[in-house]
Amino acid sequence: MPKIILVGVDGSDSSRRAAETAASLAASTGATLHVMMAADDRDRPAEGQYVGDVRLQSPAEATATEIAESLTGIVPNVQAGPAHGKPADALVQVATDIGADLIVVGNRRVQGIGRLLGSVATDVAQHAPCDVYIVKTV
Repeated sequence: MPKIILVGVDGSDSSRRAAETAASLAASTGATLHVMMAADDRDRPAEGQYVGDVRLQSPAEATATEIAESLTGIVPNVQAGPAHGKPADALVQVATDIGADLIVVGNRRVQGIGRLLGSVATDVAQHAPCDVYIVKTV
């Protein structure tokens, strides 16, 4: 049984469906769910930057947080945040860093020409330090 599940999101409907599946898996196994969105360093606000009393978030952090908050009705223990780098690389690195037992990704773009050129799901499956669950979302 997984204890730590990591799901990658990008704000799309496909990634939201993958996150819902990850939340259901986490709820059924008692696992902690980590919701992560990859971003490049240009999207990152300066550390500790505030407007009034509100800490600024990068778009990636804001998206991951919003999706994580939408899942709290399914699974109580959800954490969210951004990771920097290309999506597949970031997912693999975060999974390694947090000791994830399972990575959940959607199958967006795993069809047609994308299958020949690669996709996030394919790259994660090839390099993950743990099991990978690819959710059929399209």
